[in-house]
Amino acid sequence: MNDYTSSNSPFLTLAFAVFLLFLSSATAQDLHHPLRITPRGGAQHVDLSQDWKLQYLPDSIADPSQLPGKDRIIVKSPTSVQMAYYHAGKLPNPYQNLNSKEFEWMERQVWYYSKSFSIPSNARDKFVFLGFEGLDYFSKIWLNGVLLGTHEGMWGGPAIEVSQALRWDTENELVVEIKGGNYGQWKEFDWRHPGTIIKSRTFAGGGSHKPFFALGMWRGVRLDIVPGTHIERPYLTTESVGEDSAHLRLRAEVFFKSHSLQHEIHPWPQQQLGNYSNIRLAPQYLENGPELSVQIEFLDNKKRAFQKQFPVNLLQGGRTWMNETFTLPQPKPWYPNGLGEPNLYQVRVSLLKAGEQVDQVEFDYGIRKLERKPSPGPQTMDRWTDWQFVVNNKPFFVKGINWMSVDPLYDFDKDKYDWLLQTAKDAGIQMIRVWGGGALEIEDFYEKCNALGILIWQDFPKANNDTPGWDQQAWEAQVVHNIYRLRNHPSLAVWCGGNEFNPYTEKNAATCFIMDRNVRTLDPGRFWIPTSPDYGAVHLYPDFDPTWYAKKLGIAPIIMESGIHSIPEPSTLYEIIDPEEFEDLGGMYEESFRKEHPEFVHHFMEYSPARVPRMLSRASHVEDMSDPTLESISEATQLGAGEFYQIMSEGIQANYPVTTGLFPWVFKRPWPIVAAIHLLDGFGQPSAPYYFLKRTYEPTHISVQLPRLFWSAGEQLPLKVKVHNTNTMFPENSKAMLAIYDDSFKVRWQESKAITQYTDQTGDWGNFTIPNDYYRRIFFIVAELKGPNGELVSRSVYWPRCIPQMEDNAWRQQYITSPQPWPTLDNGPWLKPTVAANKTQLTLSDLQVEKFDLGSAAVSVLVSNTGKYPAFNTHLDIIGTKRLFRASDNFFWLAPGEKRRISLDIKWREEFKRSSHIQLKSWNSNAVKLKIR
Repeated sequence: MNDYTSSNSPFLTLAFAVFLLFLSSATAQDLHHPLRITPRGGAQHVDLSQDWKLQYLPDSIADPSQLPGKDRIIVKSPTSVQMAYYHAGKLPNPYQNLNSKEFEWMERQVWYYSKSFSIPSNARDKFVFLGFEGLDYFSKIWLNGVLLGTHEGMWGGPAIEVSQALRWDTENELVVEIKGGNYGQWKEFDWRHPGTIIKSRTFAGGGSHKPFFALGMWRGVRLDIVPGTHIERPYLTTESVGEDSAHLRLRAEVFFKSHSLQHEIHPWPQQQLGNYSNIRLAPQYLENGPELSVQIEFLDNKKRAFQKQFPVNLLQGGRTWMNETFTLPQPKPWYPNGLGEPNLYQVRVSLLKAGEQVDQVEFDYGIRKLERKPSPGPQTMDRWTDWQFVVNNKPFFVKGINWMSVDPLYDFDKDKYDWLLQTAKDAGIQMIRVWGGGALEIEDFYEKCNALGILIWQDFPKANNDTPGWDQQAWEAQVVHNIYRLRNHPSLAVWCGGNEFNPYTEKNAATCFIMDRNVRTLDPGRFWIPTSPDYGAVHLYPDFDPTWYAKKLGIAPIIMESGIHSIPEPSTLYEIIDPEEFEDLGGMYEESFRKEHPEFVHHFMEYSPARVPRMLSRASHVEDMSDPTLESISEATQLGAGEFYQIMSEGIQANYPVTTGLFPWVFKRPWPIVAAIHLLDGFGQPSAPYYFLKRTYEPTHISVQLPRLFWSAGEQLPLKVKVHNTNTMFPENSKAMLAIYDDSFKVRWQESKAITQYTDQTGDWGNFTIPNDYYRRIFFIVAELKGPNGELVSRSVYWPRCIPQMEDNAWRQQYITSPQPWPTLDNGPWLKPTVAANKTQLTLSDLQVEKFDLGSAAVSVLVSNTGKYPAFNTHLDIIGTKRLFRASDNFFWLAPGEKRRISLDIKWREEFKRSSHIQLKSWNSNAVKLKIR
């Protein structure tokens, strides 16, 4: 007999009979429980996530025997029922045309997942926990025909101890019923007033995702085999980091003849949280308990770097908390992207009984101390906090981004996260804010961020609403579940209550208190912010000249949201929309446009005739937008947005250390769309704004801090150059150069200076006098930083203009003195035709292949400008096949005589075609091609 129970015990027979009687009663067990069971590995773990049978019925059944044995599909991996039917070939692509309408019936059905499995022999006489990571939304679970209970919510759970319900000599049958969160209220459900439903707007038809209300088994299912004496929820924190040692703290729970689901965090009925009347002055230790110890090991590249054991004195009651500190010699710290290496250790926490291992938990861990310290900005309102992040004693400006969920129908897979997060790392992004209208992400996301050195600002899944009707017990179970799930990840930096709601209202008080108390109690070393915007983090989407960011927002600690709309590359849109709808695009202002372009509007995020002019006004500085083609409006909106992101980012970074972080909206949209605020399109293809922001996020960056973008003939333009540097290896004896070109690319002014310091520099380079005859014309400013050997370190390009509005003194005075809406240029000057009038010549050569397979490729090419003029908006493309690609640089300036080697990472979206080419062109050169071999 072990310390759990004997499989032949008369007690077990009686207990099992009582168990079955209880589970078969009319009132099903409520399965909400906050104490997440820690996943095990090896022989202690059985993955049940793959290959479920899926079917639907119009109504619920009382018993799994009522399920028909036909009309089932196989669900290979966790996802929504909508995506499962698409992947099974039963329905068309939901993201093309108006196909989403063919999926509307699915949320009205009751869905049944079923699976057979065998239990390994090592599970006898142990606890066996059946754990679900994501069931959306109302669920019932049957095991071998016995109803285990009911659950609601989508963010984790339930966990059920099922050892007494298992069959040991034959297969077990598991059936899960799922109904959508809007079941029975399909037309009435409103994510802004969700009633009792705890579900984020992206997956609930919210805002710009109205076509889709997801449901299904969207995350994994597992069995964990745990002995009666076991360890749970180990929690490792870094107290301090030095060059020679790191001080760490290990907390964990040890169970003896007991398990987590037999214990509560606190009672929910009207009673005291804790009745201490019977507590004694001394702890009540278990007499004659087993000899136990907890051992922690750190493995570095699979080699043991450290090991330590701590004795455990068991408390009576079956649950013991341990809290121990220790010193790790010669640590390898974990750093965010661009500040150092994201070193990871594999940590093993084992429970030893008389020196023999009986239970073990493993996880990756990075040694880092992330602090929030005051910054020098002034307080200007209540609940205002001026602060900045400090990692391992290094303060830094956070180069961030906002993150929407990868897909609104839970089409999540590791390859998507690998592509997107590597693309974020390549852009210099150091922190991702996981937006509160999206998801508490799957493990692949956090593990990849750990490996890449990307910090995470994690919103809880609450956005833009009041939630007085939420079942707070169900909410707390999911909040606590995810704190336990995520708190050991070194990438996790911030817990935030959610997006754009008031945490201080009466209607949100209970919801927010549950988050607040549990974060502070269960993850006390992590930052907690009740909502965003709050605590100095601001959200704003102004339509003004982006140079106002540096002036108007100079005291804001964190710019947490801002951005501008653009349209992705046309090849994306031709895949998902009837090409005939790309006619008469100049009529987007008109109310009739919606009726005449149903697919176009369906795929236009946040479409409204009031928003369209803001996007087209910026495009109108690039090309005539009176009747644009899809190609011209795509190109022009991307360049307009690119200019916005560049100027905004450089101005905000120049305000450091008062302003200490920037998080533009948004990295990628969840599905293929016509227009939105984004850096990557719905497939994951970077647009021009991605590269404009990427250049500002490079470790060493040169910028010109322009006071404005619009000028008049004869004005004095002050030239202030700044070198932003987060790279401690900044080369000495570097040189900064500044040149101003007219609209025929003739140099009108130039200067160079030596840069010798390692710190940020701001330099006053004098003034440039705009020629007196320079009316309605564009000029170009190019700033370059070159290393000791003349190599290009950084380059920034600007195109200020003298526009007609500046000839009106009243308009000019308003524009100079206060933020004004961005003007439309109906008659120019237009950037593209100005550039195109000065032809140059590009060459593309020396293809080098580093990797090539059926799924991806990594190549590099040499691009050269052999003409006499700079090549403007020089960009590479992969043509002839469906693909994603990211380049080391794109949409850039290439000087006459300049050669650059550009690397491209490519992901094939279809079978590789031998007709595929790399194409290079600029606005003032012909396209050249190089076949991919």
